[in-house]
Amino acid sequence: MRVNAGSAKGKKLKSRPGKDVRPTSDKVKEAVFNTIGQNQEGSHFLDLFSGTGGMGIEALSRGADSCVFIEKNTECVKIIYENLKITGLNHRARVIKTDVFRGLAKLQGEKQRFDFIYMDPPYFKTFYVPVIEAISERGLLKKDGVLIVEHFKNIIFPEKVFELEQGKIKKYGDTVITYYFIKEGIL
Repeated sequence: MRVNAGSAKGKKLKSRPGKDVRPTSDKVKEAVFNTIGQNQEGSHFLDLFSGTGGMGIEALSRGADSCVFIEKNTECVKIIYENLKITGLNHRARVIKTDVFRGLAKLQGEKQRFDFIYMDPPYFKTFYVPVIEAISERGLLKKDGVLIVEHFKNIIFPEKVFELEQGKIKKYGDTVITYYFIKEGIL
């Protein structure tokens, strides 16, 4: 697993062995940034269920002003910090070690809003829609922002979740990326 583009391009990231962590493939990562825009300058990125931090680090490398990582697994949090140090991007990152619902509540309390929210929960879990609902209810996505959901191909989401409307759906083998937006979508 490497950083694909930007200031940390080519840096090899650490990963956690085992089947419980499934880093986003370089192919899917590149496809996501081709869809939302290669240059992330000035954006604020939220990486939920961060795992080893690959997506948020990619956003930072491509110029995002900041990235908040939410991850509850202690070992993964340690790896995120190591990967941020490897890439030299730790000064624009914040790692919150908690479950996603507590993390979202904390960010709402701080009145934080994001241009891009990326979520990649463990496949086959049933809390995709409740997390999307929490993002919408808490107003964490900016009006012209994009919610990006990575999931297994057999999972189908509602076209509308509160104010969030489904946009593009892209398939990459067993992996699917579903995009949501608030106003008349850019995707």
